[in-house]
Amino acid sequence: MDLKIIPLTISVFILHACVQHQSPLESNQVHEISDTIKVEYAEGFEVNYTGNFIQIISHSIANNSAFADTLEFPTAKVVPDLVGENVLAGQIENIACQSSTHVAFLSTLKSIDLVAGLCGMEYVQNSEINTTLAENNVAEICAAEQVDMEVLQKINTDLFLIYPFETEGKAKYDAAGIRTFFIAEYLEQTALARLEWIKLFGLITGKSKEANVYFEKAESEYLSLIRATKQVDSKFILNLPYKESWFMPSANSMIVNLIEDAGLTYYYPSSGITENETRSTEAVWNDAMYADYWIIMASRPVDFSLADLLTEEPVYKEFLSVKKNQVIFCNTATSDYFVQGVVEPQIILKDILLATGQVSNHQPKYFSLLK
Repeated sequence: MDLKIIPLTISVFILHACVQHQSPLESNQVHEISDTIKVEYAEGFEVNYTGNFIQIISHSIANNSAFADTLEFPTAKVVPDLVGENVLAGQIENIACQSSTHVAFLSTLKSIDLVAGLCGMEYVQNSEINTTLAENNVAEICAAEQVDMEVLQKINTDLFLIYPFETEGKAKYDAAGIRTFFIAEYLEQTALARLEWIKLFGLITGKSKEANVYFEKAESEYLSLIRATKQVDSKFILNLPYKESWFMPSANSMIVNLIEDAGLTYYYPSSGITENETRSTEAVWNDAMYADYWIIMASRPVDFSLADLLTEEPVYKEFLSVKKNQVIFCNTATSDYFVQGVVEPQIILKDILLATGQVSNHQPKYFSLLK
């Protein structure tokens, strides 16, 4: 689903003291961990190996509103007195996800069969994943962007992965005995930091080794592309207007940092926040007269062309990027950018490098020049 960063408005949750989960599973059950992980890029979660437990802490970063949550797995049999309400013992057999991006991480780890409920199934464009979800009778647990508690309770999930911005919702889940955990990978400011959340999913599913292997390979490819990239004297803008407003990503956002890894420079300087910044459409029109590249992520018909874009607004013909045939487009109606793209930043980077003429012999998957 479209996970544009939105302002968080929740209050602080104190670790252990304020995170209330359902009663722990039997204390003699042990969660299997296939490998030790080390967090190198991500700022939104940390992992502590303490005694007979592995503790995962998910928390706010940068200037976003504060939140925190914890989840612990026993790695050895422990006495009941040491088992707290945030401990999840034994292997997880059933997961519900509030974001479709969670499915990308789980699918990459070949753990898609754990998913029993999902919000926004229509946003998943990957046919293989959709087939698996259908075959497994995965429930759509959201209606009108609200979680359907009746459906959620029916699937009897071991763990519900949720956004960290609905205080009332979390309390409701706790009261219903539904164990939850905050996932906020979308707040990360770099592509590798966001991808590194696959390690957290590796811990949850008992596939830390597979998560480490996948991350290290993608990281190596991404860094190799950066080392071969030269800074070019070209600026870019992003997205399309909505009526009188143009929601432009922050200069500190993940997508801006990824494109700058391709050697381009964002037209707008940093303001210190990570949320989208609202500008007037008219102001962006004026700026676009001088931006070398225009990079768009939008849902359009399969054969959408540059000519079609110009019919949407005649003023686009005056944009420098249009005159130079340097409009880079990701059709979110046909590509799985908002889901699978989360775990393939190296491919997205190579797409941008191909579109800007810096690499060759690459078949674009998400972004390409609009013709």
